[in-house]
Amino acid sequence: MKTVGIIAEYNPFHKGHAYQLQKAKELAGADYAVIVMSGDFVQRGAPALVDKYIRAEMALRAGADLVIELPVSYAVGSAEAFAQGAVSVLEELGCVDAVCFGSECGEIDSLLSYARLFEEEPPAYRVFLQDFLRQGLSFPAARSRAAEEYRNLTERILPCCADDADCRESASVLESPNNILGIEYCRALLSRGSSIRPLTLCRRSSGYHDLSLETEMASASAIRHAVYEALTPCAGGFAGQLPPAVLNQLPPASRRLLRTALVSSGPVRLNDFSSVLFYRLLSLSRTELAAFQDVGEDLAARIDNCRFQFTAAEEFADLLKTRQITHTRATRALCHILLNLKQDSLERQKSSGWPVYLRVLGFREPSRPLLGAIKKKSASPLLVKAADASRVLSGEQLALFEQDVFAAHVYEAAKAGRNGSPLIHEYTRSPILVS
Repeated sequence: MKTVGIIAEYNPFHKGHAYQLQKAKELAGADYAVIVMSGDFVQRGAPALVDKYIRAEMALRAGADLVIELPVSYAVGSAEAFAQGAVSVLEELGCVDAVCFGSECGEIDSLLSYARLFEEEPPAYRVFLQDFLRQGLSFPAARSRAAEEYRNLTERILPCCADDADCRESASVLESPNNILGIEYCRALLSRGSSIRPLTLCRRSSGYHDLSLETEMASASAIRHAVYEALTPCAGGFAGQLPPAVLNQLPPASRRLLRTALVSSGPVRLNDFSSVLFYRLLSLSRTELAAFQDVGEDLAARIDNCRFQFTAAEEFADLLKTRQITHTRATRALCHILLNLKQDSLERQKSSGWPVYLRVLGFREPSRPLLGAIKKKSASPLLVKAADASRVLSGEQLALFEQDVFAAHVYEAAKAGRNGSPLIHEYTRSPILVS
C-alpha cells in the first residue's frame, strides 16, 4: 500500500486541484492520497471563503481519501512554519511515502538545491543576507538576493565582457509563491532526515495572483475575487449570483457545495472580523502587540501609530504596508492578533520539533484500510471526536487543539453575527464521511 501526501488550502477546491490530485497519485504510484489542509484560516492571513468541513468534502468527492487539519498556528504562519507543520503531520501519520506539490518551475532538483542552501546557511550566504537586510530589504527579498549572489559567487559566473550585460542567472525561482513553499517543504524533509520523497508538478493553472477566469484552470485567487465581486451583503443575506465563469472552474461536487454554502451563509472575508479586530487593536499596548507572531517591534510601532485610522481590516492591512513590511506580513500579523497567536508559543513549538496532532476532518468509506494502517503506525492517535481531545491529547498537542477550536469559533461567530444565526459549536461537528 502506497500513500501520497498533499498539503493544501483548497480555498476553494477547483479543477487545478483535481488535476493535481489525480497526477499526484499517478506520479507516486499511490493507492491513497492524504490531504493536510488548512482549517478556517489560511496562510495569507485571511479567513477561508467557506469553512473547513465544506472544503474537506470538496476534496473527498474529487478522490482524496483522508483530510487532516493543519493546526492554525502553522496554517497562518510563515512559509517555514506552514511547511514544517504540514510535513510534521505527514511524518506523524507513519505511512506516507511521498509528498507531491505544485510549483512554477516543475523541477525538484532546483527546489532541493535552494532547500539545502537555506537549511545549511553557509557563512558567505549569511553575510550576503545580513547585508541586504541592512539595506532595508524585506526578508523574502533579501533572501532571494542573497541566494542569487551566493550562487554567482560559488559558481564563478562573471559578466560576459566589460561592455555587455551581466549574464548571471536571476533568482526567478524565488520570485514565485509555490516555488517558495516547495522549497520549504523540501527543507522540512531535509531537516528531519525524512524518508518521504518530494515530488513536484509544474502548475498548469494560472499564476497565483492572476485574476482572470478566461483560462483552462483559473487560480483560487481569481475564483475568490469573482465570488466577492458577484455577491454583496444585503438585508437578510447576500445579493447576486455566481457567474458561469466561476462555476466552470469547479468540479461538479465543488460547484454544488460552494453554491449551497454561499446561499446559506455567504462568503467569508477578512472585513467580516473588522469590529473584533479593531477592539483588539484598541485594547493592546505596543509591547503587547509586539508579542504576536510576525509582528515584532517595527510592525507593532506602525500599528500603534496608525490604529486610529482603522476603518476596515483589509484597508488597514494596505495602510500598514511599507518597503520593509510586505502586505502579506501585515495581513498575517493582523490574523495572529485576531486569533491570539503569540510568537513565544511558536518559538516553543519550533524548539520542540514542530509538534502536531491528527485531527480528522473527513475520509472516504473505501479508505478504511488506510485508517487501519495509520492507527498501527502513527505516532499520535487520530482525533475523530473533539470531545475526546482532553483524554487523548496533552501538552503542546492539546494547546494546538485548543487554538484550533478558538479559531473555528471566531470564524463561526463572524458568520453568525453577520447572518443573525446561532454559532455552530466545534464540539458538535463530526468528520465528513463520503461513501
